[in-house]
Amino acid sequence: MNSDGICYKEQLTFLKYINANYLFYSITILAFASVFFLTWILSKYTFFEKQKIPRGKLPKFPYGNFRDVIKQETSLHVFIWKNFLRFKKRGCKFGGLFLFMRPVVILVEDDLRIKEQPEKSLIDLNKKVLNNFVNNFACTIKAPLQDKLEKNQDALFVLKEFLLESTCLLFGFQPNKIVEDINKLLKDKYKSTFKYYLYLTVFKNIDNEVYNQKVLLDIINQRKKNDLREHDLIDLFIKSYNESKLEDITREIFNLFANILSYSSSTLLFCLYELANNEEIRGEVIGEIRRFTKKNTTITSENLDELNYLEAVVKETLRKYPPVATEISNRNLQNQNFLTFKSILALHRNSQNYIKPEAFDPDRFASEQLFKPGIFLPFGSSTENAHLYMELVSLQVILVMTSIFSTLDVKMKEGVTDNFKFNTKLLYLSPCEDLNLVFRKIS
Repeated sequence: MNSDGICYKEQLTFLKYINANYLFYSITILAFASVFFLTWILSKYTFFEKQKIPRGKLPKFPYGNFRDVIKQETSLHVFIWKNFLRFKKRGCKFGGLFLFMRPVVILVEDDLRIKEQPEKSLIDLNKKVLNNFVNNFACTIKAPLQDKLEKNQDALFVLKEFLLESTCLLFGFQPNKIVEDINKLLKDKYKSTFKYYLYLTVFKNIDNEVYNQKVLLDIINQRKKNDLREHDLIDLFIKSYNESKLEDITREIFNLFANILSYSSSTLLFCLYELANNEEIRGEVIGEIRRFTKKNTTITSENLDELNYLEAVVKETLRKYPPVATEISNRNLQNQNFLTFKSILALHRNSQNYIKPEAFDPDRFASEQLFKPGIFLPFGSSTENAHLYMELVSLQVILVMTSIFSTLDVKMKEGVTDNFKFNTKLLYLSPCEDLNLVFRKIS
């Protein structure tokens, strides 16, 4: 083949315009910068070896050990639980991982508990508030809830909608006025995002506080202006924080509202899922509720105490699926400040603490069995409002369950594979979006 007629274009003509010395200096600087950067990463990722602290799997830049969590491919709580088990098998009191470039610690030994007895709640509940809430729930929510579930509407949407209305009743909000603001704020507060985990690596304050001050200030100022006295949680906060700034009240009210709503929602869904898969336990619950409704023409916070087995079912749900499944805090270990992760999920599913921990067995709580202190912490060991969460979340779930099972039964949808998974997009322990539940009227 004759190549005489082929025209070759000059390659890399831009090199004519580049000073050779500048090019050499740039390549040299880039090479040194790359070596320095790699050396810095290596020094960071050998932190635990230098401190003689057991380390987990080899971290990978840039996510460290948390890639699957940050990418929302696995739940934070399952990830921490699995690493807890790995360190426990190795006989470690605690072990190290990397969140991006920051060294973090997984607590293993029980003697590293932060607090076994939560501090006193910010407000004290009274019977007037509880009975007012129970009465309003029975009058406005119970019947519509049964009707919508029986008509085979989207069960997940219906339950969440009614829990929002129920929590608004408890606090004294008008749900139609705040529903859009609340839904947006809840997503911002609890969403498991890249931004949230990056925030953890930079700031010592780990609270993810997001709230709409204006919405709450308008409600509080309206009540003060008109001297309104309502038997609800907002009224209790106003009385308890009478001398405090309104900003403090709004922050506490929103955080409590958001947590109670979110924890009630996840607990109810987990509870219904377990009952749908356990016919014998479900039969016990339905029988107790039917006997209760025949005996009591009205529901009060006092006579709800008669539902002992249902209360045990709720507690067992909170044990197996604690809403605060991972407790994140800053601690001093070996004279250094660490971001620490404590797996409440691992604590609740430890065979040393509970017999057959993976089984759903309400009889653990139905009897007078005494547990070791510090092994039942569904809302964490350092939450000052843990007792308040326990009382109000349990109350809401019991009320909804009483409403449902007085006329309806729940089962899994036929012909649908049970692909139960934890929600990887939320910071609290929650099931995936569709649990395939179906409600039918009891014949």
